[in-house]
Order: sequence, then C-alpha cells, then structure tokens
Amino acid sequence: MLYGICSDIHSNATAFEAVLQSMRENGVERRVCLGDIVGYGVDTDECVNLVKENMDVCLIGNHDSVAVRYESSAGFNPYAKQAIEWTQKNLSKESVSFIRSLPYIQEENDICFVHASPLSPADWVYVTDLEDALNAFDHFSERYCFVGHTHSPVIIASRPLAIPKILDEYEYVIANTERLLVNVGSVGQPRDRDPRACWCLLDTETKCVRLIRVEYDIRETQNRMKKQGMPSFLIDRLSVGR
Repeated sequence: MLYGICSDIHSNATAFEAVLQSMRENGVERRVCLGDIVGYGVDTDECVNLVKENMDVCLIGNHDSVAVRYESSAGFNPYAKQAIEWTQKNLSKESVSFIRSLPYIQEENDICFVHASPLSPADWVYVTDLEDALNAFDHFSERYCFVGHTHSPVIIASRPLAIPKILDEYEYVIANTERLLVNVGSVGQPRDRDPRACWCLLDTETKCVRLIRVEYDIRETQNRMKKQGMPSFLIDRLSVGR
C-alpha cells in the first residue's frame, strides 16, 4: 500500500493542490491528513473541501480545534490569534461540522496517525527533541507513527534497548527490529528553512519512508493573504520557510 501523509495545510490551497498533484504522480493509494487544515492562511473552506474530496483519513489539529471553538486561542501568539479569529468569522457551518467530526488519533495497518504526539493527543504535545521522541515511542505500539504540528520534517528511528536516533536523510527503509516516528512537515507553512510544501510517502511493501518537497506559487498565496489583511509576518515567512 502506498500512503500519502500530509499535515498542517493551514488554509493554503495553492500549496495543498500542489501536494495533491504530487501524490497522484507518485501513485498514492491512501491519503491521510494529520490535521490543522485551517489557521494562518485565508483559503479556509476551499482547503476543507479539498480534504473532504481527496483525503481518506483526516484528523483534527490544534488550530482546527480553536477554529471550531473547542478551546480558546489564549495560548496562541498574536499573529496566530489574529488569523484564527479571521478563520472563525469566515469558516462555513458545513466546514465547522466537518472539523468537529474529526478524531484525534487513528491506528490502522500497524500505523499510528496523530497530529502532535501519541502522548495525550488532545493536549498537542510537541515532539522537538530526543526526550520528546522517547515519550512518544512509549505511547504507541505500531511500527510507524506519523505526526505533524512542528512544521519541520524529520525521521526518528528506534531499536530495542537503544536510544532513538534522529536521522539526517529524507528517505529511509525501516530495519526489521526498528520502529519509526516520522514528522511529515507542513503543506502550507514550512518552518525548516525550506519554503516548499512537504508531505510523506510510505510504501508498506518495501517499508520505505520518503519525505517529498513540492514547489508551489508562494506569491499567489501571499497575495490572497494580503487582500484579507493577514499580518505581514505570516505572509513573509512563507517565502523563507521559517
């Protein structure tokens, strides 16, 4: 089975459409979104509709949760707060209903999917270092776990009785005794100093995981954000991927 896994679309339809095209070109058979469909950008309903039309599985992310008023934006920085308040005003009732129907975590075919971490999925725990990774590995039993949330792609491998290892490569074939924790990066707002959209391809037959970058028209997205009065910080960061 070829899985296409993406996360953190953040209302960037141009980037998302580029990722969907890349998934088609790579023969993806099952598509998964790990959440944060909305927030930051201005293509709210369009991205929700693209998810509904193209994803086989979709989870809820923290920005989605705030957008549908499951929780407050008190913990957001001023830029994220301004964007999510715009989202709340512009999100259709149909999109709200869809987001509210989404689960926090899903397991299938020896794979765990979650937005932030399998450790307390609804608390949006960040996995940013080896200690976080150790805690995450302790909270899923599957061979693979795919997460988003940090907007920075990485593959972390764990073997029995060994400390997990953060890998430098973006393509990796899992060994027989290994388990993988994979951050699939961000479609709509990368933060690893690479402005290209990111998604992950998993081949369950060859046991190969590959992080794939996709060019898209960043200026087109930025122009739409400017028209809606989004903060310049959110607009400018798309050009540099940070």
